[in-house]
Amino acid sequence: MHIPLTVALLTYNRSHYLREAIEGIRAQTYRNFEFLILDNGSTDDTPSVVLGIQDERIRYVRNP
Repeated sequence: MHIPLTVALLTYNRSHYLREAIEGIRAQTYRNFEFLILDNGSTDDTPSVVLGIQDERIRYVRNP
């Protein structure tokens, strides 16, 4: 599958805003994109928020 667009979201300990931000991107009418979420070592529940969303376009990378 060829992905012509990557949307990147960088986050750090902002899980309380993250769900709304993710849903805003997923709700776009243009559907052919990869959604790259880069977590810069969050210590809150960011991983569970992201991993709890089932969408094949989301790629989650957690940095130490």
